[in-house]
This record gives sequence, C-alpha cells and structure tokens, in this order.
Amino acid sequence: MAMNTKRVMGPLSGVLLFWGVAVQAAARIDLPSAAPTEARRIQGEDDFWFPVGEEIVYTVSWGRLPVAVSRATSAWVEHEGRKLIAIRFTTKSKKILSALYPVDDFIESLIDPETFLPVKFTKKLSEGRYRCHEVTTFDHQLGLATYQNKRKEDTKQYSIEEKTRDLVSFMYSMRTINLPVGGAEDFRVMADEKLYDLNIKALKGQSVKLPKYGNVESLVFEPEAAFQGLFVRKGKMKVWVSEDDRKIITKASIKIPLAQVHLVLDKVTGPGDDKWVAKKEIEERIVRTRRRRTRF
Repeated sequence: MAMNTKRVMGPLSGVLLFWGVAVQAAARIDLPSAAPTEARRIQGEDDFWFPVGEEIVYTVSWGRLPVAVSRATSAWVEHEGRKLIAIRFTTKSKKILSALYPVDDFIESLIDPETFLPVKFTKKLSEGRYRCHEVTTFDHQLGLATYQNKRKEDTKQYSIEEKTRDLVSFMYSMRTINLPVGGAEDFRVMADEKLYDLNIKALKGQSVKLPKYGNVESLVFEPEAAFQGLFVRKGKMKVWVSEDDRKIITKASIKIPLAQVHLVLDKVTGPGDDKWVAKKEIEERIVRTRRRRTRF
C-alpha cells in the first residue's frame, strides 16, 4: 500500500486546485473579458466570483477507506505593505494512513486582487520521507519570476508571459469560464520553469450525491497534460464540477494501477447565502436545537 500511495498523495492537492478548489506547477491563461474585474458576482467592491473567506473541505479515500482531509481556503492578508488575497491548500493524512505514509502538504498563492495575478507562490510538502520547500516570486512589470528551492538553496530566474499565473490563481480564474458539454480548451501550463500543454475536456453532465447536500448537478471534466506529474503521475483523472455560479468540485477520481483514489466534497463554509453555506447553517441550527432539547 505504501508504494502505491506515494504515487497519488502528492497530486491530491492538484485535484483540489482544478477549477478552484497540484502540486508542482504554475500556469498561464488569457481570461475572457468577464474576468477578473467584471466577473464579480457578490455584492461589494472587494468580492469576486468566489467569496473571499470561503473554505471547502474534502474527504480523500483510498478505495472505500478514508485516508486524508483536504482544505481550500481564501483570506485577505497584508504582504509587504500590500493588501492581497491568500489562497491556501492543505492536505493531511488521517491516523490510519499516517502510520504508513504521513502526509502534511501546504500550498499558498498570494494574489493581486486587481489583476488576479500571483505575487508569491509557496509550496511545502511532507509526504513520507519526501520533503519540499519552494518559493516563486513574480515581477510582472519586468516579466521575470524568481524560483527558490529552500532545501537545496538553489535560485533560478526565468522569463514569464504577460498573463503567467501559478497553478492556484490559474485554477481559481477558471471558475469564471463556462465550458459546454463536448467542449475542450487548451492551455499552456508552467511546471517550474517550463511550459507545457494542458487540455481540459467537458465530458457530460451528471448528478453527484453528497452526504450533506443531496444530489448536485455537475459537469464531468477530464484534464490531460502532455507530461506526467501535473495531476497524476500515472493513471487517469476525472473531476465533477457543480453547475452553479460557484463551480465547486463535488467529486474527483484518480485511477492508478491496482487502486483508485476518490475525493468527495464534505462541506463549504464562509460568507455567502447560497445553497452551499445556507444548508450548512440550517443543519447546524438543527443540531443546536436538538442539543438544547436533550438538556431538558
């Protein structure tokens, strides 16, 4: 189990990042005119097509066995005198897996809210015996990115294009794009200091049953890269994305030799009054009411 798990646990963060919610990449995309500024759908100048403060929690299973919890969060932060959006992804193994292959991954992108371009990308991975600590800073005016491998004390500079994004800001910007069933899009993806081709196909519509939200209408997507390692090192991935405004991943499956890994949406919290947050608040009120009744 440990050998196969090693092939998958790292890219679980990449599952979350797909459509907003990969461990080794940065990406470029020319956004449609509706994004990022005009795509804001929530009231307030500081709000976007997703509510800042959103937290999305997933359960990760190896076959039917739950092995990890992944979270995608966003928040306003101050960085070097600038107000930026921090989008963070964490994946932590559950106790049952930690004894064999402990995982504690952290990925963060600091993003300029006006352009939705990255300012700083940090990746810290701890997977079994593997460790990684890398930081990339972006200077879009000069067209340069500086990559630092903190563990090897290695620094590189390379040229970037006008709309070069790290994977986090790329995936969140993808939440503004509507891809119809049968449609496909090609993108140029930067993994470290190289550009690669990425194709995303919309396969079909399908209802996904979630324990806390019932049946959610979703589109099935299949990302394919011209290289191994962006999403999965070996095997196929499919991602189900909700068909509402939020475009949240409801489910993802990675099929690898001898196993299959599933990621299923557990809950959504934070600002907003749509079905994702409102339903959770109703459930919490019901639980609180039941607890009060049992006291008497």
